Amino acid sequence: MKNLIDTNIEALPPLPQTIAELQKICLNEETTTKQVANVIGKDPFLTTELIKYANSPIYGYTRKIHSVFQAVSMFGISTAKGLAIASAVKSSFQIDLSPYKISTRQFVYAANLKSAFLLHWYQDKKELLGILMPCALIMHIGMVIITDCIKKKNQEQNFMQKFDPQAFIDSENTLIGYNQFEILELLFEHWNFEHTMVQVAHHLLEDEVPKDLEPYIYPLRVVNALISPFSIANQTQINTALQYIRHYKLDTESFNTTLEHIKTLQGLV
Repeated sequence: MKNLIDTNIEALPPLPQTIAELQKICLNEETTTKQVANVIGKDPFLTTELIKYANSPIYGYTRKIHSVFQAVSMFGISTAKGLAIASAVKSSFQIDLSPYKISTRQFVYAANLKSAFLLHWYQDKKELLGILMPCALIMHIGMVIITDCIKKKNQEQNFMQKFDPQAFIDSENTLIGYNQFEILELLFEHWNFEHTMVQVAHHLLEDEVPKDLEPYIYPLRVVNALISPFSIANQTQINTALQYIRHYKLDTESFNTTLEHIKTLQGLV
């Protein structure tokens, strides 16, 4: 099964050239909002997606957005970059998660809620959102690769009978030989994403985290504990997320403020 997953990843088409150009210019601290908007504006699909995100009530903005420049100005360069990357990745897949017994709507719902939570929680640390946003939005995209391989091997029923959503990473390792976060790393490498993104995917489950990755790994672990494709912010998830918050010494007050609004966010996704 691992060989089939590797083959499927290698067969994926490249992402739009716009994404490579966007990542390159965003590495320059002198890059302006106008430059980012001009790059995204070359791609009609990404332009439409970014404006759609900007006008979605989940992100909490009330101003009507009509142009990509307005959207980049509102989100900021890092967030706009993250949303563009996530949009390009999601458009590369036909999402089917039937072996996991969840719908495409549930999958997208959880991804959008993760990103909205991070955007609200880290609104004072926007420089981190260029990595955090795409990682949150496509964190579970490996499930789509796994599903495709299961179906090609006619193992769908076998997987569904043995899969445990309460311990889905362990289940994937046992049944497939890969877990979805290992696949996420392979995807990031395949698409030549910036080194930090590849390393974030690599260390999501690792015990030892390099110091420079902690600002990305820790909040992603928190939001992943709080929101999964299978369940959202039940009491056990909230307790686990708060344990992570205390352990990693993250901003508890801002987290709790965002958590208070989660029911509102859930209603808007």
